[in-house]
Amino acid sequence: MNRHNLFYHFREGVKGIFSHGFMSLASVTVMVTCLVLTGTVLLLVMSLNLTIESMVTLSDIRAYVDESYSEEEAEAIGNKLRMIENVSGVDFISNSRALDEMRDQFGTDAWLLDGLEYDNPLRHNFRIMVVSIDGYEDTVADIAAIPGISDVHSSVESVSKLSMIRNILGAASFALMVMLGAVAVVIISNTIKLATFDRREEIAIMKMIGATDGFIRFPFVIESVILSQAAAGIAFGLQWLVYNYLIGTGLSSIELIRMVDFTTVKYYFLGGFMGIAFIFGVLGSAISIRKFLKV
Repeated sequence: MNRHNLFYHFREGVKGIFSHGFMSLASVTVMVTCLVLTGTVLLLVMSLNLTIESMVTLSDIRAYVDESYSEEEAEAIGNKLRMIENVSGVDFISNSRALDEMRDQFGTDAWLLDGLEYDNPLRHNFRIMVVSIDGYEDTVADIAAIPGISDVHSSVESVSKLSMIRNILGAASFALMVMLGAVAVVIISNTIKLATFDRREEIAIMKMIGATDGFIRFPFVIESVILSQAAAGIAFGLQWLVYNYLIGTGLSSIELIRMVDFTTVKYYFLGGFMGIAFIFGVLGSAISIRKFLKV
């Protein structure tokens, strides 16, 4: 394609945008809404993933040994615990060590525990570290199934709830993108359709004198690409502002919640927005102009 043809296609594409300004604005608005809403949900999902993964260090499992077990018998259980796939570390805490730790916690009131070393009511236990939150429930179940383990304390309910919220948000993000994406494609299609309808006689003449479908279609593709990339740029800027606003409302000040730093993912979002918007635009133009090429 020579420079003259490229300039012609670009000029016609820009002309089409301004000839139906309201529909062009509607196309951009819907695409921006689609991208920002989807991006916000995706960022929340990513933040939940970070929060869940950070719980690895906060979700050490405590497994208490049956009180009938001696210290040697209890310590031997540690070998079985270390064989569990998702376990990264096992720390055996005898009842005498547990009593010493309790004394440290009592500080100046440690004298209240005097004499307990002769009839220690505490049980031997294990502090168990996990590799990943994924499979956390199965890990807890595997620990509880080991003979000699009488009680297991874990954060399984908190982890399960966070995982459920993450999955729901992930599904909602995908459904939202599909739904609003379909609306965007329809509006872009109608915008391009108006432009092609206005030029239907010109298109028919070009077809009769031998113009290729690609030559006729290209201005409309350029129009849709300009609209879609404008929407992507606006959406990216708004996404940055919206996400920073959410962080500013106090979400990031909650100690347990870890928010994704947008600056670390901004290029992925910019590329993703541009790619998704481009697909929406090309689909919209392809659908709208198809019947006008059948001359």
